[in-house]
Amino acid sequence: MSTNETKKSKSFEFNRRSIIALIIISLVGVISGVFIGGFFIGPQVPDYSQYDEASLRDDAKALSDKAQNKSPSLYKPYEIFEIAEYRLFSHGSVRVSSSGGVDTIASQKIAGIKAFEDGVYFKENISKGIKNVGERTYYDLGKEITKYSASNINDEMIATYKPSQKIDYNEYLEINGVPMTSFVAYIVSSKTVLNINDKYEIITLDNGQTGYKFSLQLDPVFSVINYVKQIKNLSQLPNYPAFNDVTLTVVVDEQFRFISIETLEHYTVNYMGVNAKCTGTLVENFEYGLSDVIPETII
Repeated sequence: MSTNETKKSKSFEFNRRSIIALIIISLVGVISGVFIGGFFIGPQVPDYSQYDEASLRDDAKALSDKAQNKSPSLYKPYEIFEIAEYRLFSHGSVRVSSSGGVDTIASQKIAGIKAFEDGVYFKENISKGIKNVGERTYYDLGKEITKYSASNINDEMIATYKPSQKIDYNEYLEINGVPMTSFVAYIVSSKTVLNINDKYEIITLDNGQTGYKFSLQLDPVFSVINYVKQIKNLSQLPNYPAFNDVTLTVVVDEQFRFISIETLEHYTVNYMGVNAKCTGTLVENFEYGLSDVIPETII
């Protein structure tokens, strides 16, 4: 693989999570047919509600302010990430393309787009496999969220959508956990990164500029307190998933802009007493300064 990082990242949200329950539901009959009358003890799921996001965050604004006109080379990897996340929407338009999958009892293919332009946020998540799921959401600051659910997904991962519905922002947040205004599903800070003293690797990007590549190992509880709510609700699980590990491999340029994020995670979900160990991967590529990155709302 070249050092210019066509490597991608993950930040997909509902797609791979919601499919997990769907896969388990589809196959639980097969499993129970083999283990008739059997019962599997569920994973030890933390009480995520006892943790407060604000207490797990650093002051990213203060960190970003101090980093004005400075190089990422002066900062630790987790600090570079925090600055890049804080400044993400200050670079004009942003387009993030995602692809990946989930391997558990069966496999599921996922793809998605996130975009920001002129104060409007857009997300599209598509999942195809045993169960096909797709969703589009639009959010203009201060207004309700417009949501579309897919009625069909073709082999090219293109969805046909049903008529839209309006969702209050707080309702959306309660269901999904991760805000529409965030393109990072995890909480990344000095309190959630396990390898805070690790170093970065200096690389050369495709455009010839200097890039910084590093991996962050996240606390499997503190980093996912928003994300698990989204997983549980969109997957219609009776319980939250239990994470074993989360690793982000990140590439950032000299301007503290994300170039790519690649995520690898392992977690367990439980449905009807059946445990399924899951491996999720997603790669995301970031682009900036493009025009018309948000598709028109569907009529």
